[in-house]
Amino acid sequence: MEYKLYQSKLVKKNHNVFVNNCIKLNKYITHFLNTDDPTWSYSKYNIFILTSSSVLFYKLFKELNSYIRDFVGHSNPLWMHSWLNYHETPKKLSKILGKEQGYHGHASKYHGYISIDPQDTTTIFKNKLQINNKIGQIYIGPGNFLLKDNFDFDHCVIENSPITKPRITIGFNFHEEYNQLLSPCNIPLL
Repeated sequence: MEYKLYQSKLVKKNHNVFVNNCIKLNKYITHFLNTDDPTWSYSKYNIFILTSSSVLFYKLFKELNSYIRDFVGHSNPLWMHSWLNYHETPKKLSKILGKEQGYHGHASKYHGYISIDPQDTTTIFKNKLQINNKIGQIYIGPGNFLLKDNFDFDHCVIENSPITKPRITIGFNFHEEYNQLLSPCNIPLL
């Protein structure tokens, strides 16, 4: 199973609005969940549920649906869980998703992320794949749920130059079978 990269014109065109909305979302999530890390609190919310009243996020959800359908190549039912990755400092990035944390995987058949404001970072996979993150770029690839002992798509994020403002991405996992145990925050895709 391979991966694909897509480019969101919506995110590029509305970059500042997405950044400002994600700053507000980070404040809301950290306060509501009483956490300083929306990434590892991912199982407690779904970013597209929290933004369901936003026309812009609705358009992003629809755009993401089209890319996911292209990637899987079918229209069978799918469920998605999504969350905010928000890292204000190099230390926080390293601890949460980077070198200090080390490689991590996702307990789903598929995984992806949307680069809202990724800064100068690279996602490095165990299989030696490297993706230089860019504003509006969407990565979709395999997770580890059905790969058993194959962890080639475990990954971490490194900074190529010092982060001077928050690194913002939206992570997502999706599945072909609904399973409440994988995430109580799954939503159906279109």
